[in-house]
Amino acid sequence: MTTEETAGLRQIRRKRGWIWFWVLSYIPAVWLARHTIHSNIVDAIVVLIWAVGFIRSIAHGMFCRCPRCGGLFFSTHGSPTMWNLLANKCMQCGLPLKAERIIYPSLE
Repeated sequence: MTTEETAGLRQIRRKRGWIWFWVLSYIPAVWLARHTIHSNIVDAIVVLIWAVGFIRSIAHGMFCRCPRCGGLFFSTHGSPTMWNLLANKCMQCGLPLKAERIIYPSLE
């Protein structure tokens, strides 16, 4: 595996980490806003900020390019999709997302 592939996979993992951050932060953020300020306007602002961040991170994840084949990493047919964002390998060439999952590096 080349250094460009390693850097590309690290970038994809980072983008996927942001998706998980937004998914897991929704309830604590809304709860904190609701119980500290007691205002529906602040709740709406927090939800709006969360929604923008979540949609942005999903969009960045959908358009991740595979460092090996150059295709969209999570897409099976070339057009952006969010249905495979939890995939652990490139849906086009099979490159694993984590380098330690490669059993035989000489076959790469």
